[in-house]
Amino acid sequence: MAIEVLIAINVLFLIFLFLIAYVSLRYFINQIEKYPRVTLEEVYDSKKLRQKYNIENKANPMDYGFGYEEVGYKSGKIQLYGWYIENKGAEKTVIISHGRGVNRLSSIQYLQIFKDTGLDKKYNFFIPDLRNSGMSDVARTKMGYNFAQDIFHTMEMLSEKYSKKNFILYGFSQGGMGSAIVSKYYQSALRKKGIVIEKMILDSTISNVKKRIKSDAKKRRVPKFIVSIVIRIFNLRVGNHLENLRLSYLLKRIPTLIIQSKNDKATTYGMLMGEYNKLANFEKIQLKIFEKGAHTRIYAEPECSAEYTKTVGEFLKN
Repeated sequence: MAIEVLIAINVLFLIFLFLIAYVSLRYFINQIEKYPRVTLEEVYDSKKLRQKYNIENKANPMDYGFGYEEVGYKSGKIQLYGWYIENKGAEKTVIISHGRGVNRLSSIQYLQIFKDTGLDKKYNFFIPDLRNSGMSDVARTKMGYNFAQDIFHTMEMLSEKYSKKNFILYGFSQGGMGSAIVSKYYQSALRKKGIVIEKMILDSTISNVKKRIKSDAKKRRVPKFIVSIVIRIFNLRVGNHLENLRLSYLLKRIPTLIIQSKNDKATTYGMLMGEYNKLANFEKIQLKIFEKGAHTRIYAEPECSAEYTKTVGEFLKN
């Protein structure tokens, strides 16, 4: 009888450990892939969010002097929305892609850069709500991996609907990683459609997805065996490409400006430099480091805005 009780206790204990491990895995994977969608209305109704987005009382591109239209389109089964700004005669289109946990309202401030550098009439602009953002559908983003799909379908839509073929991708954080991924993994599909990515600007972008996941796990004190399993599961979710979701693999071919702050706590300076050191010999890759400014908020830093504007302007003009 005592042996049977002991066996039952051991079985229950193993079941308990399994449940704990399962819940931990689900929780950590969800932390990587999911987050609450922030709608446009939430930003409009929150003074704190408007300040965070650096837009104050501005609500759309018209407040920066740009006429626009609202566009709805599909990325696979995901419904997306965005603002399209067309300049007659402009051949190139800038797609400004936001990062995690924000929406297109965080991107409109960068229209001011193009006005200040006299480039506002040279380009068309598209500012999307990528998946799980703003008006677009709730969906998993997978550290920017699925953002790449959205950016691809954005270019595809602009090509089919407006006959735009030449693009500059301007991405922030996970939107930056998505831009880098689409430039590498969608080369063949873009070429078949006659679509060209001429340049990229990556601000505060995730520089190495795998290292970022491990870094987040370390901060949360997630046990190593759980992290190991999460890495394997996530690798399957991103088509076994996890090892290559890093700037040193994704870049090189397209002229790219990387912008980074030493104060960035989300995508750290040290992690970026680990990737950039492998890219430093490639002339098409430029790096601009700012001493001040937080994650995706370098331009919003008063002491950085003028230099930031100059850096972006010179990169595009050259």
